[in-house]
Amino acid sequence: MSNIYEIMAKYYDEMYSWKDYEKETQKLLEIIEKYKPIDSKTLLDVGCGTGAHINHLRHHYKVTGVDVSEEMLKVAKDRFKDVQFFQQNMTTMHVGMKFDIITCLFGAIGHLTTEKEISSTMQSFSNHLNPGGVVIIEPFLTEEKIHPWSIGLLTLDNPDIKVARVNASRMEGNILYLNFHFLIATKEGVEHFVYIIVVSF
Repeated sequence: MSNIYEIMAKYYDEMYSWKDYEKETQKLLEIIEKYKPIDSKTLLDVGCGTGAHINHLRHHYKVTGVDVSEEMLKVAKDRFKDVQFFQQNMTTMHVGMKFDIITCLFGAIGHLTTEKEISSTMQSFSNHLNPGGVVIIEPFLTEEKIHPWSIGLLTLDNPDIKVARVNASRMEGNILYLNFHFLIATKEGVEHFVYIIVVSF
């Protein structure tokens, strides 16, 4: 079975075209400005995907991107020839540089499934941060935005690919279970992917 990002990478931005990356970046810059070290110049975007946030961040900082997906990074590299990218897992990354600011956006942190992975990632961030630096992590969702028994549908109708993302959530105590099912149809056929994300509050 293919990896979902292997199929989706070049359509990813179209699938999530509803996101206002420019507005999100402006809010991010306000947060950075409040907490950043003096004269901050470098920023590492972890889980950068196709580089949609980097598109705006690169006008303010010298930006470097990290993502585990080779296919997503290929899209980013084609778009931003002046940005350095590394294909690495955030839990064990080592890019040989330190940064004033580290960001991990669009709920990328939600791909971590164990306390060990979270601990390793925090250590990786610390290893790449200059003294007094700032780490900003956007959670998969916040407690204020919980919809315990919600369902959702997101589709992409492109001549080359058809995608349906159906999701449902359920709350048990302080644990939220999010089930995402992707049906992806291409000329190669139809594939089904399932992602289950568990969030504790």
